[in-house]
Amino acid sequence: MWRITSRLDASRWLEHTGSGWTADPETRLIVLDQAGHPQPMTPTGPHYTPTGADDPFCLYLIGMGAIPAPEVSGTPPSGPGPVPEPPGSPGLVY
Repeated sequence: MWRITSRLDASRWLEHTGSGWTADPETRLIVLDQAGHPQPMTPTGPHYTPTGADDPFCLYLIGMGAIPAPEVSGTPPSGPGPVPEPPGSPGLVY
């Protein structure tokens, strides 16, 4: 179970109980609009492709982006680790 609350606006929150999620009305609309769609894991990517509309990690990413000055309590879901580069890849190119 985890909960994201705003440090700036006590009316903004998102909570996942393990069997479902609830949120304030504004955050709920954002989640319903974005759930099930790829979400950026950092401001510039990579993106996480959810396994479904109620994917806990996807909900977590949406909440962290939608709630101003987010603060997490509980144990948030873990996401995928870094993807190894294929053999022969040149690595980072600037």
